[in-house]
Amino acid sequence: MPSPGELQKKVAATLGVDDTEAATTWRVLREAGLVTKGGRGLSAAQVTHRDAAILIYAICGSTTIKDAPAFIARAETSRGKAHELANWAPVGEGKIGSGKNPLSPAWELDGLHVNSVTGLPTAHSALDVLEGFLIWTGEEHETPKKALKVLSISVTFEIPNELTTFKVGCVDADSNEYYEGQFYAPSKNYHIDGRNLTDDTIARLEADGQPVRRGDMETVRSFSLQTLLEVGRFVAGGGV
Repeated sequence: MPSPGELQKKVAATLGVDDTEAATTWRVLREAGLVTKGGRGLSAAQVTHRDAAILIYAICGSTTIKDAPAFIARAETSRGKAHELANWAPVGEGKIGSGKNPLSPAWELDGLHVNSVTGLPTAHSALDVLEGFLIWTGEEHETPKKALKVLSISVTFEIPNELTTFKVGCVDADSNEYYEGQFYAPSKNYHIDGRNLTDDTIARLEADGQPVRRGDMETVRSFSLQTLLEVGRFVAGGGV
């Protein structure tokens, strides 16, 4: 496993952010006890896939670096809110919701052997999913049941709503298409879009401790399978 410093540089380079941003984000997360601590030299800490998931999540999803620990704490409580699933079908004929259990937060990922994601408990968080995909990309796993021509995975962060969406798309050698996606939100205290809500409704939500976003500006950040592959393999390979 790589050291914290090696992980910071790898994540920064892969996402395309400044090394200082990754290092400062790691420092505030470490001070909050959210990532691995350790010494220098031979006693330096060895990071995990969970550490990588937390660092990536904080960089991509938090509004500011100083808010990263509180953001990660909320992300730990996130749960699946909407699950879309289209099983293998000829390209163009798959229908969202045609899967076995489209309303369940449990992932299917049929035929892909992503056991580190499909094996998660029902009450899992978005951080658990990100960690699971990083583990999967870094391990030697079974060949998918279907020979794939296309595999795409994207992770999207909506700020300040604090919604995270995972999407997996595949096309096999027989031109059958598979799609699965799910979005996650903190169990409480994520920002509800209040632009179309009445003042009375907003007042009630805020009195209940639920933040409401009143502004019209939002930011969307995302990364793809490339980040999962590069960081997952980097952590599993010990920084190589």
